[in-house]
Amino acid sequence: MPQLLLPAATMRSPTALAGQSDIRDENVYSALVVQHTGTGQQKVFTVPQGQAIPKLNGTSTASTNPHHVTYSDLTTNLTKAGEFGSSLGDGSIRGLGITIEQAAYTLTTGAPRNFGATQFEVSDLLAKTSFELKIGGKRQIIGPTFLFPALGAVTGSIATTGNAQTPALVNAGGRIRMLKVPVPVARNDTLEGTFSVATGASLAFSDTSSNGQPTLIWFTLLTTVKGDVR
Repeated sequence: MPQLLLPAATMRSPTALAGQSDIRDENVYSALVVQHTGTGQQKVFTVPQGQAIPKLNGTSTASTNPHHVTYSDLTTNLTKAGEFGSSLGDGSIRGLGITIEQAAYTLTTGAPRNFGATQFEVSDLLAKTSFELKIGGKRQIIGPTFLFPALGAVTGSIATTGNAQTPALVNAGGRIRMLKVPVPVARNDTLEGTFSVATGASLAFSDTSSNGQPTLIWFTLLTTVKGDVR
C-alpha cells in the first residue's frame, strides 16, 4: 500500500485539534522580478505576503507595476517568512517548476507590452540563470533554470493583423520537474530558494531603457501538506 513521506507534526499549534491532521495537495510558491542588467542572485520563499517582492534589476529602474511590487496571493502563499508555518503545516515536496511571466502583444502592431518576457527574454534567462532549493540550510536540488520547466504558461504563437508579424509565445517548456524522492519539510524548517545569474554575466533584455522589461518569475513547489484540524 502506498505511504506518504511526511514529517511528524511536532510543532502543532495549541489551538488545533489534538492528534488530528488533514492532508491536501497544495501549491507553495514565491516569485521575484528580473530586469535588464540584472546580476548576482536573489532569494525566494524568504519573504511573506504583504512585503516587497525582491528584484534582480541591475541599473534598471525598479518596476512600478502593482503586481511586481508587493507580495499577494498572485505571487506567494507564505504568510510566515521562510517557513510553511501553521497556516500550511508539514509538507512533502513532490515536484517543482519555474514559470516566466510572458508579455502580451498588440495585435495591430506586433509590439509587446513593456513588462513580461518575450522570446528574447526567455532565451536569455534560460541561458544565464540557475536555481537552488535549500531546506533547513541543506541543499536539496540545484540546476540551470531550464531543468525546472513551467507548470503552465501561454504557448504557441499569434499572428498579427497589422504587420504580418507572428510573435512567438514561449516559456521554459516541457514537463514539471517531478522528484522521485520527495523532500520532507517541517513547518518550522527554513525554506530558501536562490535564483542566480551566472558569475560575470548580466541579463540582456530587449528593452535596454531604464524600464528594462520587468518580468515576474514564479517558483512553485508541488507539495503534499499535512495541516492542523481546527
